[in-house]
Parts: sequence; C-alpha cells; structure tokens
Amino acid sequence: MFFALVAVAALCKAADIPASAAGAALAPITAVPLPAAPKPFVALLLPLDAPDFAPPAEAVLAGCKAALALVEGTPALEIVRTGASSSHIMAGYEAAAVRGAGVIVGPMTRDGVTALAASGTIRTLTLALNAPLQPVAMPEKLYVFGLSIDAEARQVARSAWADHLRDAVVVRTVSALSRRAGQAFAQEWFALGGRISEALEFDPHADLRRLHERLSRSGADLLFLAADPDQARAVRPYLNNQIPVYATSQINSGRPDPVANVDLNGIRFVEMPWLAQPDNLTAMIYPRPDALAPELQRFYAFGIDACRIANEFLNWRLRVNLEGVTGTLTLRAGGTVEREAMPSVFRDGAVAAR
Repeated sequence: MFFALVAVAALCKAADIPASAAGAALAPITAVPLPAAPKPFVALLLPLDAPDFAPPAEAVLAGCKAALALVEGTPALEIVRTGASSSHIMAGYEAAAVRGAGVIVGPMTRDGVTALAASGTIRTLTLALNAPLQPVAMPEKLYVFGLSIDAEARQVARSAWADHLRDAVVVRTVSALSRRAGQAFAQEWFALGGRISEALEFDPHADLRRLHERLSRSGADLLFLAADPDQARAVRPYLNNQIPVYATSQINSGRPDPVANVDLNGIRFVEMPWLAQPDNLTAMIYPRPDALAPELQRFYAFGIDACRIANEFLNWRLRVNLEGVTGTLTLRAGGTVEREAMPSVFRDGAVAAR
C-alpha cells in the first residue's frame, strides 16, 4: 500500500497534478444516464399553402392521422406545409430531413416529385405521393405511391385479357387525363398481344350518331372507355351494346345515384375498396368522414394507406405487402408501390364488386 501511494505521488508530481486530485480521481464514479435518443418521426410534406392543392392535401392529412392513430405506440407526425412550387417543396423537404425525420411522406405534386428525384439530396427514406413527369430510375431511399390513372388503365387491360378478349376499340375524350388513360391501356394491351381496331375521340356535346355508326361496324370484342361519369352517360347509348365496356375509376363519381347511373350499368372498371366495398374489413376499422365530398374520399383513403406504408418504413419493414383501403399494395423492384384496385361493375346504378 505504501509503495502504491508513493507511486501515485510520483506520477502526480511528474504531471504537476495535486495528489489530492489524483486520489479523488480514483474514487468510484457515479454513472450518469445519457439522454434518450429522439424517436424518429414521420414528416408529412403537403402543399397545404397552394389553393389548388389544399383540399386534397387536407384530406390526405386527415387520412394519415386516422391511420397512425391505430398504430401501437403512435409515431409522432410532423406536418410540413409547402406551396406548389418545386423550390418551396424542396426547401420543406430539406428542413424535414435536417430535423431528423425517420420517414418523409411527400411531395404530392408531379413537379415536386420530379424535382426531388433529380436533386441528388435524398438521404432519408421517402415515400412520394405521385410519380415523376417522366419515367426515371428511382434514387436509393425514394419510393413512389400514387393514385395513377395510367396504372389503373394497365390493370383494366390485364383484366380484359384474363376475360379472354383480344380485339379492343378505345373511345376517349380530348382531355389530357382521358388521353393518358387510353394510351396506357393501349400500351399494356399491345404488350399482352392484343389488337386495337380503332381509337376514337368524341365530344359529349356533339352529335354522336357518327360514333355509333363506326362502332357498329367494328369487329372488336371489347370497348375501353376513358371518360368521366357525365361524359360516359352521354356516350353510353351510342356504344355497341353487344360487347363489354371497360373503364378506370375515372367513370365513378363516388356518389350513389341509381337513377343517374342507370346508363352505366354493366360497365366493368376498377375502384378502391374504400368506395367499392365500404364494408370491407380493412376499410371498416378506420373512421369514415361522411361529410367529406366523394372526390376527396379518395384522397382520405390515400392518406390512410400512405401512412400505413410510412409506418412500415419507420420500422425498416421495406417488403411492403398490405391489404389497403385503396387496393392491394406491393412494393416492386424499382421503388414503386403497386396498387391493385378492386374489380368492380355498375349494377342497378350502384358500384358492386365483380
């Protein structure tokens, strides 16, 4: 013991440290717990400050809150408000990343997603709520989920092919959305090996008898109709009633109206379970905001599924395979969450599962 104290004193002298301080250094150390690391949170990047996008963005936000409220140990949600400009969206994205978001959900606009995909700044798991303007390879950690009319048209093509139909005629309006749906259907139909006899455009306010004459001479065994509900009601009496008609969810207003929808009876289309089958087990566990306009119900359901996926990402479960309220959701190679909507049909003026 004496020799040990002499050695300590000698070391202290050599280092100019008082022996008393050295003795204190040898005293037992009380462990001080480090502060807990902050829990990762979900950042929801929405164009809430853009008048044109605010209503659907608010519906997405409400759906997201409904989804996360049912998650055990509800994850914290931080809302990042942006305008519609790409620069504003990118500034909001960077702010969420700097604050330590575990997952960023958004942007919601195609311009915003395009800017983000090209930015080279993605370091946080991100679920974009739309597709880029042009197909691009998704950067690492960027995933895409959306209510794409193009994807629905491709699903409809596969459904018609599975129904053993092979020769199609495409009927569309002059709107950009209608043309996109018609083009997506045609691309998938050709890829499957199908034939398209004709692609016709119509004006619902014009004389449609010539359209009827051309369709009557067509040898097609199915018709793909790219139109909204009012346009479809106007043109349906002029279509060939001898062949089945297929469409996307664009044809469904979401408003049950047996009288107005009588002309749509028999049309086969795809729709999200939230609207096609409200008593679906998955849909029934979430509150249904009946006061929300039908066109915004889609975005509410979209918000539910988006934040269910975000919660999977937050827990590093990246092999997404969910029965969602917008359809069956599967994460595919390349970063796209594929949504398989529910095969549906108009029956007695109402939507029914097919």
